[in-house]
Amino acid sequence: MESAYFATGCFWGAERRFWKLTGVVETSVGYMGGTRPSPSYEQVCTGVTGHAEMVHVVFDSTIISYARLLQEFWTMHDPTTLNQQGNDIGSQYRSAIYAASSSQLKMAQNTRDEYQKAIAKAAYGKIVTEIVLSQGHTYWPAEEYHQRYLEKNPNGYDCHSSTGVAYPVTLNEDELRARVDALSFDVLRKGATERPFTGEYVDTETVGIYKCKACSSELFRSETKFHSGCGWPSFYAPTSNDAVLLIEDRSLAPRIRTEVRCASCNSHLGHVFEGEGYDVPTDQRWCINSVSMILEPK
Repeated sequence: MESAYFATGCFWGAERRFWKLTGVVETSVGYMGGTRPSPSYEQVCTGVTGHAEMVHVVFDSTIISYARLLQEFWTMHDPTTLNQQGNDIGSQYRSAIYAASSSQLKMAQNTRDEYQKAIAKAAYGKIVTEIVLSQGHTYWPAEEYHQRYLEKNPNGYDCHSSTGVAYPVTLNEDELRARVDALSFDVLRKGATERPFTGEYVDTETVGIYKCKACSSELFRSETKFHSGCGWPSFYAPTSNDAVLLIEDRSLAPRIRTEVRCASCNSHLGHVFEGEGYDVPTDQRWCINSVSMILEPK
């Protein structure tokens, strides 16, 4: 097990984002980076203690990598705003990474530079995230009522002013092969297809977000899912047009199909068909392999 420390503004919503990730074993919220020992929430909110609202993440590095946690960190908030996230203003709401090792520190800095290139294309300014080693900075757990706050209060305050810019993903094929089952790897990276009516998500009606199993980018939402009877999960639209890539597929020539890939990591997802007469707003059937996705329930 390894530890990681992240600050993205109000820690309630950030903790929920992290605890939903497969491979995250435990999360808690607290205060870090200040001068006053054992601060209270009220003291931290004044800004005089110098602490940031921090999420402590304990993760199994054989299941989820620190790099994957960093991708979630960069995209869940706006790292270009100094001491502010949305309407939350003050040094306690600063963007920060307290690295638990020198290797984490280097990775945090490298991913910052990569994300800077991506958001610069969207006209965002310089990333102002504080990135330091955690050594010498005591993590003070917050009061009990803050712990997993949005589990206790599902409709509670969840402030995230994200840039909306996805993190540019370069997959490590060996790491992915070790992380997913053989069929998932073959589908994602070799364009294979799971057998019809065998996938986990064919008939599920669970409300949530469908993400790429390889890179966790958002692909589809449950509200666009419908029962087509084809044997694979079917959607009438992706989350956004830039979430997917459409590729001409001549593997069954002379029949020409349109292959669907994840726009972030170029992994194979399935195919899209249109004009089949389904009673859906787009007259499209996005036919997607269950094993290419992970459903994150709401």
